[in-house]
Order: sequence, then C-alpha cells, then structure tokens
Amino acid sequence: MKTIYNMVIFLLAIHTTCFGQATANKWNPSYHFYPSGDPTGLFYLDGRYFNNWGSAASTDFVHWQFTSQRKNSMQARQLLRDPAISESIKDSLRRQMVRLGGSGSIILDHNNASGLGKNGHPPLLSFWHNEARPFRTQGIGLAYSNDTATTWTRYEKYPILDINSREFRDPKVFRHEKTGKWIMAIGWAEVPKILFFRSDNLIDWELMSEFGPWGATNGVWECVELFPVAVDDNPDNIKWLMVHSVQPFNGQYFVGEFDGERFVMDPDFVQQYTFEQYRPEGDILFNFEQGIDDWKMEGNAFVQSPSSQALYRQGAIMGKEGKFFLNSFHKEMTSTGQITSPEFTISQDFINFKIGGGYAPNKESVNLLINDRIVRSETGRNSNNLQWASWDVTEYRGQKAQIKVIDDMVDGYGCIYADHFVLSNKAADTTDLEKSFWIDYGPDFFAVRAWNNYAPQEKRNIWTAWMSSWRYTGEEPVGGIQSIPREVKLKTFPEGIRLIQQPVKELQSLRKKQMKTIAHTFDGLWIPVGIKPASNAYELIVEFENVDAKEFGLKLCVGNKEKTIVGYNVDTEELYVDRRDSGFDEFIGLFPKINKGPLKNRYGKVKLHIFVDNCSIEVFANDGETTISSKIYPDPASTGIEFFAGKGQVKVTSANLYELDSIHLHDDLK
Repeated sequence: MKTIYNMVIFLLAIHTTCFGQATANKWNPSYHFYPSGDPTGLFYLDGRYFNNWGSAASTDFVHWQFTSQRKNSMQARQLLRDPAISESIKDSLRRQMVRLGGSGSIILDHNNASGLGKNGHPPLLSFWHNEARPFRTQGIGLAYSNDTATTWTRYEKYPILDINSREFRDPKVFRHEKTGKWIMAIGWAEVPKILFFRSDNLIDWELMSEFGPWGATNGVWECVELFPVAVDDNPDNIKWLMVHSVQPFNGQYFVGEFDGERFVMDPDFVQQYTFEQYRPEGDILFNFEQGIDDWKMEGNAFVQSPSSQALYRQGAIMGKEGKFFLNSFHKEMTSTGQITSPEFTISQDFINFKIGGGYAPNKESVNLLINDRIVRSETGRNSNNLQWASWDVTEYRGQKAQIKVIDDMVDGYGCIYADHFVLSNKAADTTDLEKSFWIDYGPDFFAVRAWNNYAPQEKRNIWTAWMSSWRYTGEEPVGGIQSIPREVKLKTFPEGIRLIQQPVKELQSLRKKQMKTIAHTFDGLWIPVGIKPASNAYELIVEFENVDAKEFGLKLCVGNKEKTIVGYNVDTEELYVDRRDSGFDEFIGLFPKINKGPLKNRYGKVKLHIFVDNCSIEVFANDGETTISSKIYPDPASTGIEFFAGKGQVKVTSANLYELDSIHLHDDLK
C-alpha cells in the first residue's frame, strides 16, 4: 500500500476529490450528499442553500442538484491537467476558480465592505487556504463572485493573511453583529490554538486573540466553527458553541461567550477541561531527551533523529512526550533504514510507548527483539500523531531485549515515529479519543461545517460533516460522503450544558414504506418478522426499556456472515458501534473496530434513531445526546435486522423502520 503521510499533501488530495466523478459502486449512498470531501463554502442565497463552494444547491438541505459552477470547475481542472495548455492560460484559469486549496468559507458581503461588488449588488466572497512553496506554508486566499457563485475571480493580493505556518487553514468567516466586525477563526494546528482575526473590509485582517490549548491536544486542530445557540430553545439564554476538528479523530466542542474579540469558556467547561494529560506510570527505558548515541543506526531514514519538531515539508507532529522523538521523515520520506536500541532487561509486565506514522505492517514498524527475533511488532496508524501502544511481555520477564524501529518503504511514501518507551506493570490506555467533549464518537465524522447564513424565517443551526477518515480515505471503496444534515442544539442536563444533534426534519420527506413491531420483551436473540428492509437505505427508530439486561441493542446489515452491532452497555453506560464483521474491510487493517461513546442511563430507557445508507451508519441516541457515525461496507444482500439482549431481559417498546428514497444526486454526474 502506498500511503502519503504528509498531511498537507493529503489535505489537497482529499479536497480535490470533492469535485471528482462518483465511481459506479454497489456501496454508493442513496440519500447522502456524494461525492464530497469536506463540506465547505456553505451559504444561503435567494431561496437556496449551497454546498461545496456553490457546486450544489438545495431548498431543504436534503435534495441537491449540481450547479453550473461545478461544471465550470470540472472543465477548468481538466484543462489544468492538459500538458498542451500554456502556463499563462492555466494561470488565468486558476484565477477564475472558487478556491485554489483546502476548505474555508463563503460569505455574502451585504454592504459591499470589500468594494468587490458590482452595480449595487453584494458580492459573494470565498476564503480558502493554499500552500506556498518551497516550504508549503499555508496562507489565506480570497476570491469573489458577482453571479451567484457561477464564476469566480481571484483577488489580486495573495495571501491576504499569512502567519508563516505550515498548519494554518480552514478559515471560518462570519459577521459579528454586536460589534459590526467581520471575524475570521482559524486553527493553528501545530500549537495547537485557535486564532481570531477581525476586519472592516474583509481584506485587511488584525489578530485579536487566541484560544487554547484545551482538551484533545494530540491531534491537529482545524476546521473551526463558531456560532450562537439558544440553550434549551430559550432565546433569552444564548451561549456560543465553538467546535473544531482534531485530525485524524473527530472534533471537540466548547461552550462559552464570544464578545467579538475573545472566546471565553464557561466555568463549568473550564473545570471539566482542567485535568492532567494521560501518561502511563513506569520506568522509562528510552525517551530520547539525551540523544541516541548508544543506538545502532543502519541506512539514513533516522539520521535526523531524535527530532524536536517537524522536518522540512513535514506536517505537524502532535502527541510527543518531552521534546525529542524518533522520526524517519528524512528527505521527505524517501529514505529507508532502521535503528536498534541497546540491550535492556524486561523487568515488568508491559512495555508502553508512543507510535505514529504510516500503517504498513513489517514495513513501518516498532519491534521488540529477543535473541535477534521479533516477538512483538506495532505499525503506525496513518497519522502524524503519536499515540500510546502497549505490549504484554509477561512471558519474557527477566530476559534481555532490544527495540528495533524499521522504515522499509522502498515502493512508496512512508515514515514511522516512536517515543517514550516505558516498562510498566499496567497496560497503557490505547483508545483513540483523549478526554474531551467530542462532537461524535465514531471514526467518520470530520470537518464539521455549519451553514454560514440561513433563510430569514430559519431559526435553526444546521451542520454536516465529512464521513471518512484521514487514515483510509484513499483506500476505501467510497472515499467520502457528507453526513445527513443535523440540527445543533444545547441542552441543560444535571451535569451541565451539553451538545445535542438531531436529524433535520426534512429527512422525513424521503420516507417510503413503513414497517413496525408491537412491544416485545425477550432475552437472547429476537428476529421480528415485520421488519425486513429491501435494501440498506433506511431509517430505524427503536425504543428500549431496560428490564434487567446488562447489554442490549441491534444487529444490522445481517447476512453472509456479516453484521454491524449497535449496542448499549448498562454497567459502563456506553453506546457502541461494532463494525469488526460489518462487511468488506480488506483495504486496511485499521478499519475493523468498536467505537464507543458515553450515554447516561437516565431513565432506564434508551432510544436509538439510526440511519443506514449502503456504506454508512449514523446513530443518534436519546434524541441526539450521543452520536456515533461510521462507514461500513456490507454486501447489498445483507439486509437482516436482529435484536439482542444479554444477561437478562429487555423490552422493545416500539420499533419503526422507514425505507428511504434516493436523492439521485450522483446520477447527475453521468
């Protein structure tokens, strides 16, 4: 497998795909927006909601049609790839495109503050990021349109904002009504922080303040969203909700106040976000703070190790312990080699360490050697972030051992990182998600974006996200779709104000045939006769009453030895989606896994609102208190639905399934 670990290259690759052709595929979604990378450039104008830089439009967030802007962009991209086209023509084409790089915002310049409008009509302004060579620093660009996003003109000055960073992207631009200023919020990924700028004319920007780091800091911060929300639907109690993505995981959120200059988190959130970063206890074997002079090096992959920061043209490295770590990115991942530690004695039951880089077993790996034989091995997880890994070495206690780190990717791009090897009597916590308030607890809900403005009568905040993962987007059969649109709310619980997400009501327009069951109490397995969808494109609403079962839930997309399990563990109060046997997953070993999220057992009842669409599943528990979004690839014939209960009985008080109609969006590409 050829994997690109430079996140800048990866970023540009995925954003290019959002304008690419949809491939004929048995897993293509039926009612999700597709094809798509990040949902970006979302705005409302003249009765229509626009998506992906104006390339598609809708009146209800659900039914989409591609616009002429998409055709123009596709034609321009085709010409840019033509070697017969002169550079002067290509440069002219680039200047007419909505953006030249990654994600960002489109706003309606109501009062023509930029001076870029014509004939008294306000222009649309597009803010995006691009990279500048040779160091791939990222700056913010501007383009404008005076024909409802049909054609665009690149502003003469580029960049309009630059802080000389390789990790400065995804600008969120909006107007702050109380101060009358335009605000730009951007993730400064390598710190990690969020920076706030203001402007009067949308061209010249002044830094106002910084926020962070808080919560999940082992991932790259990007794709900021910030807007006011009425708590408990009370217009007299307004809080500001700020979210940002944490690459490559998901996104975290904060609740507080924004006065047009600074975002200040509520005291309740400050208290709950104030904690010690996790680090397993034990005896440090190697932490690289004093160099690697006693390690044996072969080849040149590790000649710039230990590194204290990202190397030339390398993306931000997050999650390292201390200052230094092993890093094989030398010569932009074109080098190979290995490095072997001095001998040590295994004196405790576990070896815990941090690892990052490419997923390539045996090619990119950290290995435990005993008598020159590999007895344990760990590869990266397709991420620039270092995460904890753990080996149980109980059987080798008292024996001599060595650590060998290998970079042997001679047929493609790759690198491996390692740090902070610790002997311990307890395994490290190797879960992906750090302690934080996460937007979603699935692996495929990233780069969430809300519409920048709405119809005059619309009072909701609505967002959508990219359903894929940096770890396998170039490998999976359906590279990227957008989640169903969700209404965003804040609700007060006994533990404080929390984020709530609910499917927009407009999705009900897709409902076709309804199937339902009567109330039923059971233990073990129950297969209701009345619920059997014709395909894996449906909505399912089930309400459970926990009689005394310790675990219960559903098995979906069942057949051909396949199943996706949506369950609830009563003792741990966790919702989970298990896709280990969900279907096709041979494209990468990282795909099969269980994803879990906290869900309070408040009333002895659990409501699951589930959307299945050929290659995806989105679970909303207890009216959106917890959500888990995941890609899956079941055989189209695997449409069975089963209910289960373990260690006791559970009551299904109601179950309603609606087969959902297709929006036929990707058919427009033919």
